[in-house]
Amino acid sequence: MSKIVVFTEEGFKGRRAEFKNDVRILENKGFSKVIASLKVIGAPWVAYYDKNFAGKQRVFEEGEYAILDDKGSFSSLRIITDDLDDPEIHLFEHVNYQGRSVILQQETSLLDIDFSDIASSHKVKGGVWVLYELNNRQGAQLVSFPGDEFPSYFPLSFNDVASYVRPLLPKP
Repeated sequence: MSKIVVFTEEGFKGRRAEFKNDVRILENKGFSKVIASLKVIGAPWVAYYDKNFAGKQRVFEEGEYAILDDKGSFSSLRIITDDLDDPEIHLFEHVNYQGRSVILQQETSLLDIDFSDIASSHKVKGGVWVLYELNNRQGAQLVSFPGDEFPSYFPLSFNDVASYVRPLLPKP
């Protein structure tokens, strides 16, 4: 069974809680803005800075995270149960799906295809995608699920920012 175990101190210390389902409001569980380390077993999770799966976000795949750069930032957690097969994302140069576009089906540095710091909207046809502010999976993240359509990155403070994209891959 997939789960996330969160701790209030670095190095898996302090108070802990274990979650197997989405948590829209961590404050109700006594863990809002206090997570300093965590462990993910099984399916990936997305941690959101705001309650109800809003605000900045960060994906955590299976593994142990003893130190978090953004500790004390999370207010909600979402388990990724979506189908990860057949990933496809359609990126657009301008808002409302206008301008030059590119369709991707695999991990891609947008620098390599002359699309870095250009994307302003997207549609996800399949899989769960992580868009990164910087190359090589670095910087701010935007996680997008199958069927998601983002007509504008402006409300997300992500416009003309993405430099790298990758689909989350299914476990073998």
